[in-house]
Amino acid sequence: MSDDVSYSGAYSGSGERPSGGDEPAGDAFERPKGSPERTFLGELVYRRVPQVLAGYLGVTWTLFELSQWLTDQYLVSPYLGRTLLLGLLLLLPSVLVVTYRHGRPGPDQWTDSELWIVSGNIAAAVFTLLIVFGGVELGSMVRTVQVSAADTTGSETTENIVRQVPKKQFRQRLALFYFDEAEGTRADTALLRAAPTALRADLEQDPFISAYSPVRFDEELRQRGYDDGLNVPLGLKREVAREANADYVLSGRVGTTQAGTTLLGIWLRETETGDLVAKRQFEGEGLFDVIDRASTQLKKNLGLPDAHLESATDLPVTQVFTSSVPAAKHYAQGFHLSRFGKANLQKSARKFGRATNTDTTFALGYIGEGRTLWRLGEGEKARRAFRSAKRHSYRLSESRAYWLKAFRLYRLEGRPQAALRVCEQWTSLHPYDLDGWKLKAILHRSLLQHKQALESYRRILALAPKSKTAKTGVITGLLQTGRFKKALQRAESFTETYPKDKRGPLLVGTIRWRLGRLTQAAKAFRQAERMGARNAEIYLAMLSQARGQFKAALSRIQEVSRNPQSRWTGYRLWHHHWLRGRIERSKHVLDSLRTIESSGPEVRRRYYLASRTCNYYGPLGSDKLVNRTIKRLKALKQKVSSSIPGYEIMAETGLAHCKIAVNRLTEAQRHLRQAMALVERPGTPPRYRLSLALDYVRGRLREAQGRYQDAATSYERYLKDRSKRQPFLGTLRLPRLRLARSYQKADRPDKAEEAYQDALALHPAHPRLNYYYARFLVDQGRREAARKPLRRALNGWIPADSDFRPKRRALSLADSLGIQPA
Repeated sequence: MSDDVSYSGAYSGSGERPSGGDEPAGDAFERPKGSPERTFLGELVYRRVPQVLAGYLGVTWTLFELSQWLTDQYLVSPYLGRTLLLGLLLLLPSVLVVTYRHGRPGPDQWTDSELWIVSGNIAAAVFTLLIVFGGVELGSMVRTVQVSAADTTGSETTENIVRQVPKKQFRQRLALFYFDEAEGTRADTALLRAAPTALRADLEQDPFISAYSPVRFDEELRQRGYDDGLNVPLGLKREVAREANADYVLSGRVGTTQAGTTLLGIWLRETETGDLVAKRQFEGEGLFDVIDRASTQLKKNLGLPDAHLESATDLPVTQVFTSSVPAAKHYAQGFHLSRFGKANLQKSARKFGRATNTDTTFALGYIGEGRTLWRLGEGEKARRAFRSAKRHSYRLSESRAYWLKAFRLYRLEGRPQAALRVCEQWTSLHPYDLDGWKLKAILHRSLLQHKQALESYRRILALAPKSKTAKTGVITGLLQTGRFKKALQRAESFTETYPKDKRGPLLVGTIRWRLGRLTQAAKAFRQAERMGARNAEIYLAMLSQARGQFKAALSRIQEVSRNPQSRWTGYRLWHHHWLRGRIERSKHVLDSLRTIESSGPEVRRRYYLASRTCNYYGPLGSDKLVNRTIKRLKALKQKVSSSIPGYEIMAETGLAHCKIAVNRLTEAQRHLRQAMALVERPGTPPRYRLSLALDYVRGRLREAQGRYQDAATSYERYLKDRSKRQPFLGTLRLPRLRLARSYQKADRPDKAEEAYQDALALHPAHPRLNYYYARFLVDQGRREAARKPLRRALNGWIPADSDFRPKRRALSLADSLGIQPA
């Protein structure tokens, strides 16, 4: 009888052990008596373990290969195959147990131990998969995006764009650095910069790749002692790439051999581990030939799916950059110089100009030239450059074309809403493009949409968690949305994380001042001053004025005013003398400020000079000075009425200021209405209403008309908007004092008291503020409480001119209270 017959005869057909007979009790799978002995391997074969295992592993590998094929052909997530492979391998213990116990012929039954083993194995496998793949995308590598075509005309549009956009997890982020000179070749600095710049322009065509330009790391490398960004050690490259949230570091070597051929070697490494992913060397007749070949190979090394590589746009680099190597060199040098302050902008502009003269179709070169000229204040030359870039925009990648269109609408045409619509489409189709989110944040801020700007900066942080620009943008956004304590926490954290960054202490000091913590604010500003932060001395001077440390404030202002680059310190010096009642000396400084040229951007300075002249000297009875200022403003208005719209708004607003000062209220109202009409005109940025303080001017007009409640409402609106637009506290005007006086005259002492206290928390030693508060307290019958603010006012006016009327009134009030002046 065969083994099968002997084995099957030991059990009933139901699979249950018989209740009687000579068979001893024991394991249900114990070999019956009389069966031949088997080796371990024979036992495994008998129980069909090798057969099942081979089949199981075959199916596992087949499923993995199928998933890989789906990835290459249909852009299915590569993590799906890895998840299947690991999951099936983790279940191998259950397969072995079940096969060994149930694989031999004949019926058998499950035991409790088997159930526990299988259940535990499944639970452990699920737990392991959740840990390893819990946060990854297992579906498609792309998502469908449908957006309305950017409408820049203001009309309705029904045209839609449907696009497949890579999901975030499948975007490959590369940090490119300037190349080194290849061994046995010749390469100048321009070539070492031009090669990675051209390679980045080529890679930028692929939506699955974010290639960070070497220029992005210039400032960081300069702080580490590598001013030119060349010959940077791998360890430092990995560190700055990690801060940029780049997955890979791409470096290379380039040069020209004696035979005239170009040699290019590239090294692709993982940022975290430094492991070499690919090392390739290319040789060709020209730079752009080897760049194209290197770009194609890199995409394969990055594991981009075959189906994507076959269908994606991949034009030769000469079609999206330039076909001239000399132009590429000039462009790369100009781009590098543009990152290092205004001192190098002229050199940068010349480099860009040479690039566009060499290749008159070089769209990127025109963009670089236009941006540099714009920063230099040469508006008309910048416009010509941008017009040339527009004519040759067919040579731009889609992202650069979007940038050009949005920038032109915003800066050159003054249409921020239309520019924002372009950015909305740009960031929808290219959600990982940092430049798109940055420009979008700037546009939201210009439109006073601070919550949306804050969200844009947060999106940048999600893409580049260590972006300093995004971190400071979030801090400013929190300030502008009134979340001061949270802003302070982030600012202090920023300062601790980047102890060498000069912006940190300035932000911390500003927020502490806004919260009324003046001593702590001074500490932060002194730290910024020691670090050489720009304007730190002015910040300290203004804070010293607020705290009553007038000598220290004057010393700092005079020190800074010796620097010819400090354009606005003259206003601070003038204001300081006015603040202390030294009116004749303040007028002397005012006369020196009138030497400002009236052309170009200096129109803005003339407006500020005129408006402050009228506001500050009108109440002191200097009508002749105000009338001379009105004549100058009228001449300025005629000169700029046909140029930039903002200049005309400035002139109208300045005339409103001055007419209020000499009580020509009907004329003032006409100028104010004209200014408001210009601001509300379609296409005019709403920031003009705030930057030119139109609500403040309206409040001054209502106050002069005796409409004190309406004046208070205008001041409240101005303060609310300014805290959002400009959280910094160092402006020359003090609107909280005007607000308090308006409430006081409107017979609302509770609101007046609140406004006075808010102002004193920020400017506790301001002479005028303390004087009017003392008068308010006396009017309220609180004579004893009025003594302290009145003493502060008199201390601030110690050096005042003998005919300074506010000080005379303060001395009279002090005499009535029995206060002896210092």
